[in-house]
Parts: sequence; structure tokens; C-alpha cells
Amino acid sequence: MSNEKLKHTKSNLRASDTRFHRTLFGSLVNYNEKRPPLLYYVENGNAIAGYDQLALDYKMAADLLINTSNESGLGNWFAPTMLVVRQTLELALKALLEATVDRGNSSNSKVMFSHNLWGIWKECQRWLQANGYLFHQDARLETAKWVIENFHAVDPTGDLFRFAHSKHEAFKRKKTYDRAGINEDVFVDYFNAAWDFLTHWQGVLVMEWMEEQALKDGISYTRPFNPDDFPRGD
Repeated sequence: MSNEKLKHTKSNLRASDTRFHRTLFGSLVNYNEKRPPLLYYVENGNAIAGYDQLALDYKMAADLLINTSNESGLGNWFAPTMLVVRQTLELALKALLEATVDRGNSSNSKVMFSHNLWGIWKECQRWLQANGYLFHQDARLETAKWVIENFHAVDPTGDLFRFAHSKHEAFKRKKTYDRAGINEDVFVDYFNAAWDFLTHWQGVLVMEWMEEQALKDGISYTRPFNPDDFPRGD
């Protein structure tokens, strides 16, 4: 390998490669007008974004992909759509877990950086139950749990729709995305119910945290929604 190629190979491994990274008032070093970067990273000094913001972004993308897939009738949309749907669920779960941490949950953080949907949910459930939240009265709970358990069973580490072959097996063969399918009669309704459940309870925790901070700062705070405004089960 030539010195030039070696230099670029090593440079690409650096997290702050100055050809593609800049500060808010800085500029890209050695900007190439003939081949400008298609992607760049800017340190703007803002607060770190939360899982909830990214979860909403992915939900918007998931809704659009689902609609596009249904309208086109082409199977090519299936794997990308399922990948984004699963990622939406994972981010919503992590947003809820992040909110429990902000409210005092000091549980092991390993699950936060995993792709274990069921493990993340069980930790959220444990903390919510231990702290007296009424999530078990939410009519969407059983559907949300079913969706989480279903995706976790079929795609436990989030690689089934990301790669051609999963590292997991079924029927003594590597799982592949083309063997997966959905129940179109319930898919959208179940997905939305899970989303609404997770975001409601995450919102409750965030609202409580904001109210607590406002009290400490001596400023008034008006709750944007009623935490008890959720559909009750039978």
C-alpha cells in the first residue's frame, strides 16, 4: 500500500478527521471543491440530543416507508421498512429508559447500549412498577408488550433486516430477511399502539423531571398534558 493510501486509511479511522469534521465557527480543513464531502459533522456546542428526538424522526420515516411500501406493492421495500420500524421501537424504548435514569434509576447501563428490546422493556417495566406508575392500567400495554416480544423473538439483535444474513438461526439455518413476513391486518395498528404507549409514559417522566427542575429554579411550570389521560383497560 502506498504512503498516500495508508495516510487516508488511517485518517478515515480518526473520529475527528478534519476533512469532514468542523466546529460551528470553523471550516473544513483542506476543503476539496472538486470533491466536496457529501456528509460532514459540526460541533455546535448544543446540549446532547436525546433518544426521544431521534425516535420521533425514525417514526416519521417508518410511517412514510410503510405508506410507500403499501402503495408500490413491491417487496423491495420490506426489509428497509422493517429495519426502520424496529429501530423506531428500540429508540422509543431507550427514550423511556433514559427518562427513568433521569428520574433516579441507577440500573446497569449495559442494556441501554444493547439491541435487546425485551431486556430494555423489562428494565423499564421494573422501574415503573417499583415507583408506582399506573402503566399497567393502560389499555395499550398488552399490545405494546406483544410487539416488543414479537420483534425481539424474530430479530433479537437487530441484524435480520440490516444484513443479508442474521447471526441467529431458526430451523437449523441462518435467518434471512426474505423469510420474514408481516400480518398486514394488524401491523400498523399494533405498531402505533406500541409507539403511543411508550411515548406517553416517557413523556410523563420527562414532564415530572421538568416540573422538578422548575421548582428548584423557582419558576412556574404548566404541565403540557394530563399524565392520567390514557386509555384504560377492562
